[in-house]
Amino acid sequence: MTTRTYQERLIGFADGKHLGQLAGVVRDPGDAVCDACGSAMARRLFGLKDTMADRVYFVGQNCLGSLKAHGLVARRRYRQTSQVAYRLEMDRRRNGTSGSGGEPPAGPATNGGTPHRTAALASLRRTIVISETDSHYETTVRLENGRRRYRGQAQVPRWCQDWAREAGGVVLLEPVLRDRRNAAFASLLKAYREARAAWRDGEAVNGLDPNYEEHEEIVA
Repeated sequence: MTTRTYQERLIGFADGKHLGQLAGVVRDPGDAVCDACGSAMARRLFGLKDTMADRVYFVGQNCLGSLKAHGLVARRRYRQTSQVAYRLEMDRRRNGTSGSGGEPPAGPATNGGTPHRTAALASLRRTIVISETDSHYETTVRLENGRRRYRGQAQVPRWCQDWAREAGGVVLLEPVLRDRRNAAFASLLKAYREARAAWRDGEAVNGLDPNYEEHEEIVA
């Protein structure tokens, strides 16, 4: 059994969703778990609404921060409060009611397509390689279905330009080292999206489109 990393779980959760944050926060939610990473340690849960599927999810503060940092949560907030939505959502999950949160959403997320395509994407074998150089982080993601591999690659610079105040109050634009975890996650997210796009395009044309030969490999 393959254990997914924290970054992979976040990507799987956000994949195919259009997320917006609800107002307020749920404090001390008891035995609830974070829908993004599956942790039961969260002391505060924040509501996220997926406008594509009209479902509500609840994530811990760390996961919310990571999702926001990588642009996976819209800036717009909903007026509906997390507290009210949480009570309704937990009732639905306990009763097995269809609709918003008809089934526990923790784990791999849907991709916004048909159930068949969602199941096919979830069944793909994932291979992820992240390397670090003096100048950048580079990630290669391969999605394999037993017949073909779909590949995505991405690079994120280790350094960025930021303003720094020097002695005497002078402000200079200087190179600043990016946070290692955030930079690696950004690289992984870009590579995964590229591999997923290659898989979707390959599925649409049965893997025969020569335009995607660069991303597609035949499994011997």
